[in-house]
Amino acid sequence: MFGQKSKDESNVSPGYTKSESSQIKTLISEGCKFEGNLFSPSNTKIDGIVTGNLSGENGLIIGEKGIIKGDVNSIEVTIYGHVTGNIKAHKLEIKGTGRVFGDADVEHIVIEYGAKFNGKLIMREKLEDEKRDAYDLPGNGT
Repeated sequence: MFGQKSKDESNVSPGYTKSESSQIKTLISEGCKFEGNLFSPSNTKIDGIVTGNLSGENGLIIGEKGIIKGDVNSIEVTIYGHVTGNIKAHKLEIKGTGRVFGDADVEHIVIEYGAKFNGKLIMREKLEDEKRDAYDLPGNGT
């Protein structure tokens, strides 16, 4: 009706795109604390505090209130909050409010103006790494 938000629009959190918010299946909300390693097969958003390693098969979103003290490993990682630990991802986005203190091993990276990244960055090209490993070329750690 007039003046009412559609169901899709009302479910979108401020600052997040519709696709980021609508596909989240696991949520650790603000005020929650989790200690231990966490694995999620679906898109996950963290607004609480996690002390331990985080891994996932899809996407991980660390919200503005989210704090991770451990390593992060997922296909896509988007950081609005704080991560103290190493990150391994296909695509890493550090938003303007994001803070990362640790190394990143990625194929693609986006760092917005205002974001903080303090660590070593390794950018890989998957195809070249696979060829190098297949032919045992120098640079593959042997």
